[in-house]
Amino acid sequence: MMNESIYDQNRELQRKLDQLLKQARANEKKQELYETFGFEIIGASTPKQLRDLLLSQIVSRFQLLDVVLCLIDHHKDTERLFFDRDEEARLQLENKLQILDTLKDAEIIQSLVNRPLLGVDALKKYPWMIANLKAKNQIRSAAFLPLLRSDRVIGALLMLSHDPHRYQEGVGTLFLQKLSAMTAVAVENCLNQQRLKEISYQDVLTQAYNRRYFDLRFKDEIARCVRWDDDLICMFLDVDYFKKINDTYGHQTGDLVLRRMVSLIKEQVRSCDIVARYGGEEFVVALPSTTLQAAHEIAERLRLAICSTPMSFLNKQFKVSISIGMASLRGLLTAQQHDVDFICSTLLDSADKALYEAKEGGRNQVAVYANRIL
Repeated sequence: MMNESIYDQNRELQRKLDQLLKQARANEKKQELYETFGFEIIGASTPKQLRDLLLSQIVSRFQLLDVVLCLIDHHKDTERLFFDRDEEARLQLENKLQILDTLKDAEIIQSLVNRPLLGVDALKKYPWMIANLKAKNQIRSAAFLPLLRSDRVIGALLMLSHDPHRYQEGVGTLFLQKLSAMTAVAVENCLNQQRLKEISYQDVLTQAYNRRYFDLRFKDEIARCVRWDDDLICMFLDVDYFKKINDTYGHQTGDLVLRRMVSLIKEQVRSCDIVARYGGEEFVVALPSTTLQAAHEIAERLRLAICSTPMSFLNKQFKVSISIGMASLRGLLTAQQHDVDFICSTLLDSADKALYEAKEGGRNQVAVYANRIL
C-alpha cells in the first residue's frame, strides 16, 4: 500500500512537472512572439509600415479577432501622417484607427487610464472604441493597453479576442505591458521622424512645400494617374509686378504677400493637392484626379480671392494680382508617351508656357496650354 501511495504521489508530481514544463515552453514561445513583433514595430521606418503592423499583421500574428489603435492628436497631423493620401486604406481602417482631438475629445482623453485593463472591464469602460466594428458581437474578451511616454498617455491599443479566457483580470500582463511600451515608443518615434522629414520638404518662408518635395511627389502622382488613366492638372502661379512691390514697400512686405498668397491657395485646394514654392514669387500646384474645367474654376476663384484681398504697408492698403498658367496631363498624353520623367518635364513646361501667355495677355488672368486663354 505504501509503495502504491508513493507511486501515485510520484506520478502526480510528474504530471504537475510536465504541466509546468509545458507552460514554461508556451511562455517562452509567447515571449519570443511578443519580442519579435515589438522589435519589428520599433524598426518601422514609415507611418505606413507601422500602420500595417499595428492594424493588420498583429491580428494574424496573435490570432486576434480584431484590434483598435487610439491616438491623441496633439499635433493635428496624426491621421494625415498615417494615411498620406491613401484613401483606400483610410476607408478600410477608419474604425480601427481612432484619432482623438485634444479639444473636442478632451473628456474621452481624460478617461484613458494609465494601466492595462483585461476582460470585460475594458469593453464596459470604453464602448466607443468598438462601436463601429463589424465583429463587435463576437468579442468575448479584450486587453486595453495604454500607450505611455514620460508618464503621459498618448493613446491606447485595444486587442480583441473571441476567446472568453484569452484576457482575464488578474492574469499576468508582463508580455502585454512590454508590447504596450514598445508600441508607444514606435508610434512617437515614427511620427516624429516623419514630421522632421516633412520640415526638410517645406519652404521656410511660406510653409508651402519646396521644389525638392514637389519634384518627388509630382513624379509619383503622374505615374499613378497614367496607371489609372486619370487626369492631373499642373498650375503655375506668379505674383504680378512682384519686383515693384518689393521696391515700393520693402522685402518684408513682399514676404508677407507670398505668405498670404500660399494661405489663400491652400484655402481653395484639397489636402491631397500639392502646393509648392517653385522659385522666387512663382508657385506650382498639382491637382490629381481633377478635370480641366474644375481646375479652371479653382484657378478663377483663387485669382479673384487674391486680387480682392487688400495687403497693407504702414497703414496703407494695396492690391495684388496673380497670373496663372495651366496644363492637363490628359491633354498631352498619347499612347506612346509613358515615360514618367518625360511626361513630368513636358507638363511643367506646358504649364509654364501657359503662364507666359497669361502674362503676355495682360496679367491677372488664367491661361490654359494650347494658346487658349479662358
